Amino acid sequence: MPSPRKSVKSFQSASTPLGFDTKAVDQTTPSTWGLFAVMHWLVGAILAFAILSPIGYHVSAIYRYNVALKWNGWFNINPKNKDRFAPGKEMLPANYFFLFFAIPVFTAAVLFSLSKAHFRAGVSHWLHVKPRFLHRLVSVGEILFVLIAVVGNILVFYHSYTFQSTLKKPVLRVVSIALGFSGLYNMVFLALPATRHSFWMEWLNLPWARAVKYHRWFGVATIVMFFVHFVIFFVQFANTDTLADELLPCFNCDIRFENSQGKDAWINVFGELSLLFMLIMGATSFPYVRRHYYATFKATHWLFIPAAFTAVMHYEQIIIWIYVSMVLYIVNRMYSSSTVAYPAALETATALPGHVTQLTFKCSTTYLPADLVYIKVPAISTVQWHPFSIASTPLHTPGLLTTYVKALGHWTNQLHDYIKQCQGEGVEPVVYMDAGYTPPTPMSSSYSSVMFVGGGIGVTPLMGQIMHLLHARPHQDVYLVWHVKTVEMLSQFHGWLRELESVAEANQGRLHLHLHVTQQDISEISIEHDEPVHKFALGAPSGVEARPYSHLSTSRKLVVLLLAFVASGALLFYVRYQQKISKINPAYWPLQRFVEFLVVVVGSFFAYGAAIIGKPTQPLAFAAATELQVRSNPKPLSKDEFVSHFNVKFERANWVQLFGEIKASQPSAETRSVGVYVSGPKALSAAIEAVTVDDALYDVHHEVFEM
Repeated sequence: MPSPRKSVKSFQSASTPLGFDTKAVDQTTPSTWGLFAVMHWLVGAILAFAILSPIGYHVSAIYRYNVALKWNGWFNINPKNKDRFAPGKEMLPANYFFLFFAIPVFTAAVLFSLSKAHFRAGVSHWLHVKPRFLHRLVSVGEILFVLIAVVGNILVFYHSYTFQSTLKKPVLRVVSIALGFSGLYNMVFLALPATRHSFWMEWLNLPWARAVKYHRWFGVATIVMFFVHFVIFFVQFANTDTLADELLPCFNCDIRFENSQGKDAWINVFGELSLLFMLIMGATSFPYVRRHYYATFKATHWLFIPAAFTAVMHYEQIIIWIYVSMVLYIVNRMYSSSTVAYPAALETATALPGHVTQLTFKCSTTYLPADLVYIKVPAISTVQWHPFSIASTPLHTPGLLTTYVKALGHWTNQLHDYIKQCQGEGVEPVVYMDAGYTPPTPMSSSYSSVMFVGGGIGVTPLMGQIMHLLHARPHQDVYLVWHVKTVEMLSQFHGWLRELESVAEANQGRLHLHLHVTQQDISEISIEHDEPVHKFALGAPSGVEARPYSHLSTSRKLVVLLLAFVASGALLFYVRYQQKISKINPAYWPLQRFVEFLVVVVGSFFAYGAAIIGKPTQPLAFAAATELQVRSNPKPLSKDEFVSHFNVKFERANWVQLFGEIKASQPSAETRSVGVYVSGPKALSAAIEAVTVDDALYDVHHEVFEM
């Protein structure tokens, strides 16, 4: 019997958030649908062009002997002056990257922002497919990424080597310079996958957790290229017995002129410092360090700021190469900063048995189930942000967002103790939340059945998606296969499981629950301490009031991006054109490069005001009972009643048998007609992969947790 607090009508006023199921919710007319589709794919073409444009800079037939010559008149360059630093020539590379990289990227951002609400293609579906001939070890996306990166590096190296060879430089020096440009090519794209609000990744439908993997790969390639670049120069200096002269700072040398000992020494010192910062970041980014010493990893990653700055001091054109990445990164930081100026208002915060913490936030903007949120608790740490998956859907609890946190490490254990202490003392917890990142991969409405496979607390990113499907698509068969160690783990979610049944019954949905307990005699509850192990100073900071969470609208994001590009670009053009500072005195070249770096940062931050003015502060109107009200309705079941009611099995699932039964129940054997979403330990993912690897019926997706 459905819950008296619910009815089919009670949810009709809650609209499905755009992006989860475009076929079901898109109201675009056929005449305009084609326009938005063209805009969407045009974004992809522009991004492909942006990837190629840094390569074109090194192709002499494109840049040096073509467009650069045509631009001489733009900047009053004397074509007879062959000096590399002739007046006006400093603007040629700037103009190239502005026209062929900055403008295309900004245009793509605008077009995507305008089209994504009306047309979204599952671009990433085939990127995630793992070819059978490679034994499902790597995906198509990973293969393409490596292929594009390798080809790009080869082309940059080849054309740079070819040009440098024409200058009659020693072979070792030519190789080193070419490697340096290859590293710079990687550096251009290094920060893009790491930005949480990256429209590049959103266009590809790549969640941030997956995209950050490509950031690590770019990081490795960048560091390796720059390290070899340094080693070759080191060997060359050693062979000429000039190590001290070339690699140590000279404080009483003349630094005014090119190729002078003083200027070359300082340029090399800046390069050494940049490489040192990068090596430290690389050393602290190994998986073991990230997992066991996250605070160290996070702190040392801030070295990217001095690493980028000293790189610009080493080579003046680097600021032009990384300008777009800098602006996009700063804009992304502004997006996040605007949402975390105040603590997020909590509807409830509960320390559940089994060291699980439930946080339910009030929201002024909508979200998608399985989105990623970042949480900070100042009482634990003022600098640490930790990612968690959303376990709710606005269709079921509009105005509320819920996440569950299992205490598996130092920070999460402290969170559980903090919430327990707040509960005991009747104090409102102070929690900050940042969200609105790249949405999860759209779940196709063409699936005849959708199967969710969860392991332990790994089920949380699936919880909201299951509830969402039961509301939005009751025609689909929904399977939940959940592996846990103890019955107590399942019983904590007794209310949620009863809600699934109620919603499925109310909407005439087809829900199939398969709950499995793998360690029947072990109880997490019995070993939990009654009192918190950690103690905290409770109370909100003075003058800081919690507000419902809200992130920036699409239009506001565009305004921020436009202002950042215009302000930083105008300042950089003004300072760089005719070298405003160094032409006063050639010895001021370090100040010239410093100011160029500074104006990009300062100019980008001019847009911050547009990000923080006029944000909503009230939660969305509730169109249904709140999560707490719903959960309080079902009558609690005893352990035996719970096991009997949900037919809990004390064994691991027989995957071959289960998938065979699902296959037999399908009305047709169309390719990829059953969506499978897996979230849990790697062993669970491997087991599912082994069963489905040779069956085209299943379209398998794996949730990624590694950061």
